[in-house]
Amino acid sequence: MARLNGGQAVIESLLAQGVDTIFGIISVHTLDIYDALYDHREAIRFISTRHEHAAATMADGYARATGRPGVCFTSTGPGAAYSMGGIGEAYAASSPVLHITSTAEEDLYARGLGATHDTKDQLGMLNTVSGWACHVRRPEEVPDRIYEAFVRFQTQRPRPIAIEIPVDVQSQVAEMEIPQRTEISPPQGDPALVERAARALLSGKRVAIWAGAGVHRSGASAELVRLAETLGVPVFATQEGKGAIPQDHPLSLGVLGGMSPFLRPNPVQDPVRAFMESLDTLLVVGSSLSHLKTKAVGLQMPPNLVHVDIDPDPVGKLYPTAVGVVGDARMVLRQITAAVHGKTAHLAPGFQREVSEVKDKAAQYWWQFMPNQMRTFEAIRGVTARDAIFMGDASVSALRGSTYCLPATDQRTYFTPHWLGLGFAFPAAAGAKAGLPDRQVVCITGDGGFQFNMQEIGTCVQYGLNPVVLVFNDNAWGILKMRQRDLMGGRFIGTDLVNPDFVKLAESYGANGVRVSSVKELVPALGSALKSDTITIIDVQTPDGFENFT
Repeated sequence: MARLNGGQAVIESLLAQGVDTIFGIISVHTLDIYDALYDHREAIRFISTRHEHAAATMADGYARATGRPGVCFTSTGPGAAYSMGGIGEAYAASSPVLHITSTAEEDLYARGLGATHDTKDQLGMLNTVSGWACHVRRPEEVPDRIYEAFVRFQTQRPRPIAIEIPVDVQSQVAEMEIPQRTEISPPQGDPALVERAARALLSGKRVAIWAGAGVHRSGASAELVRLAETLGVPVFATQEGKGAIPQDHPLSLGVLGGMSPFLRPNPVQDPVRAFMESLDTLLVVGSSLSHLKTKAVGLQMPPNLVHVDIDPDPVGKLYPTAVGVVGDARMVLRQITAAVHGKTAHLAPGFQREVSEVKDKAAQYWWQFMPNQMRTFEAIRGVTARDAIFMGDASVSALRGSTYCLPATDQRTYFTPHWLGLGFAFPAAAGAKAGLPDRQVVCITGDGGFQFNMQEIGTCVQYGLNPVVLVFNDNAWGILKMRQRDLMGGRFIGTDLVNPDFVKLAESYGANGVRVSSVKELVPALGSALKSDTITIIDVQTPDGFENFT
């Protein structure tokens, strides 16, 4: 037993769980937590952001890139509220983020007496964007609540968890035990259902796998490839699952595209979608099959749908499921591979040749549909490492560009916002760089989205975080202006922006700033930036829109 105050209990508990980085902003309501952190500043790196939205999003980016929970600290009331956009994104993306915040003193809590940063229902607010949120009333509760959070991250769909601790509880002292880290095996699938899934895959004549973000969360890329190769069937990814199988693998058909509501209709059907709708059997793994990307665009599912997810809620929710297996993606893929090993699949004659043809057609489709975008990202891919991490925003450059045109060749190397909120990419890239400092990290954003968090240039300079930030600058809310052009007859309102000089802005923080206006200029600028020890902002001028950038 140790005699600790509540703030010390927070830090000791995080140390016991192997936490090495925390993002946040100090507050009068969290001084005891930070004072405890001072004694362990060599073991836990604290990165002080300029805004709580960025703190939450950096924790999210750290979690997605490393596969380990990200941690952020905020303050009572406004501080916690400012983080909601970032925490909500982590919820939508099922990202394991631990959000520790404060409240007014326990005897003033939720009484509406006008305490500092008093909030009507802070726990209710936190609950709207958290998988679990709890209030701590006594200091000795802190270790158990933090331990429970890390158990939940390992055994459930890893959505954000919020723990609020009153300011006076942080200074109160009690005897307490600090639970040590426990490695818990992720949940396996029901063996009987796994066997049924295996039989469905073996008996199908036109079979494929659709991989979602759960493959990344589980670290199941190797298992996914092994099953695909064992069965001899192709894999395509959701936007969030991009890179779950290397896109240069012969069995990879890339992202199932042409479905984004932000894409202009193409008279030529996406060959990958046409191929998917010709299947008789489909294994969906690690995807909730969101309405936006399926029902909303009229996507038809094969009659034999096998759905694997750690969360039972989405299984069978939108489409009838022949077999639903609840379990961790990596564990269930291993189980299915063992069940089909040594058995004969009954694929239609010529099916594997057709897969190769579809792969070629898909590449031709995107070159026809987005030639300049393909050319741009081919050039970017040519100067970045195979394991480089890309963070895309809710921007034209990502949703109408890198998502379809940039090959991802490793798991956890490509991420975009699931909630589709602006301002994700830059702080997420900084968080990824904090977690994996030896990896190249490239942010793909627009001028509008970048300005949500551009003040975090200072955070990157202060803490030696050096992502490369590509700001595709069209002086507009580009996606909305494009939709006004295509759907509203060019009646433009509210979509033009007056921007700062991003190069001078970067330089004012002590960062690198470069301006380019062509792919020919972009390539050497990016190459130099990737070698720099300092964050680099590359202002990519696209005055006629990204689709016309050459």
